[in-house]
This record gives sequence, structure tokens and C-alpha cells, in this order.
Amino acid sequence: MTDVKEMTSEHVEDMLSLVSYAFQWELSENNRKRFSMLAENSWNFGSFDEKGRLASQVMATPFKIDLFGDHHLMAGIGFVASYPEYRSQGRIDRIMTELLATSRERGVNLSYLAPFSYPFYRRYGYELTFERAVYDVPASQWPDSPKVSGRVERLSWTEAKPVIQELFTAAKRHHQGGVEREEWWLSFKFPLRKNYTYAVYYDAKDIPQGYLVYLLEPGKLTIAEWTWLTGEAFRGLNRFVASHNGSVANIFYDVGFDGQNLQFLTQTPMSGFTVRPEMMARVVDVKRFLKDTKKVQELPESIALMVTGDSYAAWNNGIFELRKGDCGVDTVQVEETELPLVKLSIQRFTQLFMGYLSPETLLFHGLIETDESLLKVLKTILPNQKPILEDYF
Repeated sequence: MTDVKEMTSEHVEDMLSLVSYAFQWELSENNRKRFSMLAENSWNFGSFDEKGRLASQVMATPFKIDLFGDHHLMAGIGFVASYPEYRSQGRIDRIMTELLATSRERGVNLSYLAPFSYPFYRRYGYELTFERAVYDVPASQWPDSPKVSGRVERLSWTEAKPVIQELFTAAKRHHQGGVEREEWWLSFKFPLRKNYTYAVYYDAKDIPQGYLVYLLEPGKLTIAEWTWLTGEAFRGLNRFVASHNGSVANIFYDVGFDGQNLQFLTQTPMSGFTVRPEMMARVVDVKRFLKDTKKVQELPESIALMVTGDSYAAWNNGIFELRKGDCGVDTVQVEETELPLVKLSIQRFTQLFMGYLSPETLLFHGLIETDESLLKVLKTILPNQKPILEDYF
């Protein structure tokens, strides 16, 4: 009999106690509200000892994501925790086995998580997929922008919320693996988390075209989220940020990295710019993911993908033929194939099909096996941009 079960609302206090202990989480009123909200909207799995006490837990929050125009159900993994006396007993292994199988049954194609250890989560089939561009610079180094025709207005959360939701959804960069945010998540992410200030850029026709969520503290301005639909909106909000250089010493901005940065806007390059690794991802169901990826239908000729090494989601191991026919491309799982073959792990499959790494890079480093002549065919069904994520689980 397994020690793992899916928890209900009656377990929330036990879950919160474990989170508080494991992460030294302050049990403030806001944090209690946030945790209850998260638990209510998540699939919560726990491992219990012989006396029925919660020993370990994993929370999986279902989100809809937009991956370059394809809409997938994604399980965001968070608050993975064990009490110290229960560690090294395989409890998280057993939870992850149950969680991945249940997620697959519920239609999940992808899963994201923020790792405390990349090697630890790699064993469960996850791999680095998202990066962050981090600016931590003296305010005097922040680039200014010329004056624009619109205006910036600071709003309350109630006023800003519908604008943020609308503009976040409209911005192209949030459709590269980003979350399709529900109302509860917006409240969880912003007003219940910190006492943010919200600023919206309106163009000359009084139409909102961008927004800024930031925290102003003594000596420091922290940009929590910055979205723009136009270059004018970017410049207007950037001018607003730069205008703080007389009141704060430092500006901090942490944003999903798409391969570009703001150094080209500065007279002197910003000394405090770095790119850091962040979230990991994995495909939960390879066959369904391929069927739900519209770009697969652009495949010019039939090929096969052989996925290996997925110990915690064994249904993904094997050969998947992408057969091009008169009615499009059909994905079929087979025992053997005579089609041109690409052999790769579940981690490399995820990085390829989410756009994080190119097949040329993986082949050069010996991380996939295929004939180099097949790369051009394979690239027709892969994204040509990096994935971006502005939400944290």
C-alpha cells in the first residue's frame, strides 16, 4: 500500500506547517491567504508516515500556457518539502511518480518548476528551459528615453488589474511558453505578495499600451513586471523609471531572457547585468504534445523521434513516427522504425520543442543522435525563438 495520496482542503493547515518549517515561511495574514488560494487551485500530493502524519508534499498547480500559438495544460510544481526526519526515504520519488501519472491522466502536456537543485530535478525528467536577464545597477547608469506623446499614470490595484490582464495577454512575448493567467493568480502574484505600485502608459489617444509593476523602497526601485505593446510605450515607461535616478541609488529589474538586453541603449554599458538560469520544464506526454503542436503539420517528410531515459514517465520512452500523408502528419508510437531517426532524452526533447536550444547545438555537443542532414527537416517543426516565462511556481 502506497504512502502517497492526493490531499484535500482538510490537509491545508498541515501543508502550511510543513511549508513554514521547510522554507522558514512567515505565517503572516497575507501569506496564509496566498497559500490557501494556491492550495485551493492546485493538485496537492502528500506522503504520510505510519501514524498518518504528513511527511513530504508536492503541489502541482494546473495552468494553461501558450507556447508559440499552441495551447497546452501545464502543471506548475511548487512547495516541494519534507520534514528533516523523513528525508532520504524516497518519499518525493514516490510523490513525483504518482503526480506525473495523474497529471497525464488529467490532460497535462507540460510541467514547469523552479529548482533548488538542477541535478535533483533532472532525475525526474526536467531540464533548464528558461533564463532571466538581471539588471542590478546604479540608477545613474540606467538609460533614459526621449519624451513621448503619451502619459504615465499611477493606479490602484483595483484600477490597474483589468489593464494588466488585457495588456499581458496582448503582448507577443508572453506567448512564448507563458501562462494564460486566471483572475486568482493575478491576486496571488501581485497585491497579496507585496505592496506594489502600478503605473500604466496611455498613448495620445488615451489607450493603455503598457504597464509597470514596481516596488519603491529606501534607495532602491525594483521592477516586478514590465509589459509594453509598442516602442512608444516602452520609451514612456522607461523614461518614468529613469526619472527615479534622483530619489533612489539602485534599480533592479529581473525579466525573462529572450536573447536580447538593454545594453545597446546606454552610453556606458551597465556593470550589473547578468543572465542567470531559472525554471526547468519537461514534457509530460510526448505523443499528445506532438499531436497538439500545430507546427508538426509543417513537416516536409516523415521522420521518427526516439525518446529515452524517462524513468518517471515510462510511457514517453520509445519511438514516435511523424508520418506525413495526404491528410497531414500523424503521430504513431511504434516498436521499430525504418524512418530517418532522431534519438534524444526527454530533457533534450523538451529543450528542442520549447525553443531553448537548437538541434545544431545539441548535435555539436553530442546530446542528440541523428544524421546532420536531418537537422533541416527537424527545424521546420521547432520554434525559432526562446521561451519566456514571467511567472514563478
